[in-house]
Amino acid sequence: MIITNARVVSSDFDLQMLDLRVQDGTITAIGPQGSLAPEQGEVILDLSGKILAPGMVDVHVHGAMGKDTMDASVESLDVISRYLAAHGVTSFLATTMTMAFEQIAQVFELSPEVSGADLLGFHMEGPFINATRRGAQNEKFVRTATLEEMNRYVTHLPIKIITLAPETEGALEFIEALHNKVTISLGHTDATYDEAAAAIAAGARSVTHCFNAMPQLVSRQPAVIGAAVEAGIYGEAICDGLHLHPATVYATYKMFGPKRMVLISDALRAAGLGDGTYEFGGQPMHVVDGVARVDSGSIAGSTSNVWQNMRNCVSWNIPLGDAIRMGSLTPAELIGVADRKGSIALGKDADFVVTNDDLEVLEVYLAGRKFA
Repeated sequence: MIITNARVVSSDFDLQMLDLRVQDGTITAIGPQGSLAPEQGEVILDLSGKILAPGMVDVHVHGAMGKDTMDASVESLDVISRYLAAHGVTSFLATTMTMAFEQIAQVFELSPEVSGADLLGFHMEGPFINATRRGAQNEKFVRTATLEEMNRYVTHLPIKIITLAPETEGALEFIEALHNKVTISLGHTDATYDEAAAAIAAGARSVTHCFNAMPQLVSRQPAVIGAAVEAGIYGEAICDGLHLHPATVYATYKMFGPKRMVLISDALRAAGLGDGTYEFGGQPMHVVDGVARVDSGSIAGSTSNVWQNMRNCVSWNIPLGDAIRMGSLTPAELIGVADRKGSIALGKDADFVVTNDDLEVLEVYLAGRKFA
């Protein structure tokens, strides 16, 4: 297939008039507009000046359309993958939560083949967190990080991220032992600056949903955010307009930059369905006016998606190229899949979103095939 007459978000994340060739799900040629001659019988996709952007990569998403990763169901993961694809997200990490060992193990024992966004592996959010910063996670399942438990997983399963609280017992040893096998992200934590800095020195590489479920960055207590910015590690951000004020999003962008700020949805099973009462980690979750809370009043995840959050960033004066990068290549780099995901470049998977100047999702292509 030849894609022509498109304003392509290039590998430098600027708009260029380029032609692309896609073969067997991969980008095999890129050149100036009109430079690629179609072969006999080759399909030509003329985008008539529309924008061709890389698909988003969501490394922190729990569910959508009434389904959740913790259902431990291939059907649920497929429904989630299709919801994401329809909203411009072409790859994702199915994210677990703080639950019993047996329930989490059931998720990791799945070998799902999904028909929507590409399932790249899992993000294990908890149970190795600080109960005082549990947010909407279920306190009764919080426990200490142990290598015995994790060695059953990381040696042979595609766990890409583990969120934990670095100040808890045994956490530093856990990070030192596993950081070369999986990305360690600091979250649901009450860590001081010194504790966070020690965890980063031990190998932690990211912060889970910056500013949420952690001490705040203040003048003489820089806490986790201060340590992360100073060290130059990654930071997730939920840019749905509810979890962070737009000015906080912009400040996070200025502190981390587009090569370290990662847009996530933290979407729940309510995403795509609207207000109502749902199950979340073994407890009821109530969504009112799009805001999800558990009975304690703590805000839970979101009902948004990374493509919409990217659009929000643009509306909050973050440049288009940077906003797209933070939702695509930057998360791909975080989890080590940038050789095939996250940007429009030679040799990468042909995962695209066709959009317009209003950044509406018009068409989505997964490995070169139009998603329907």
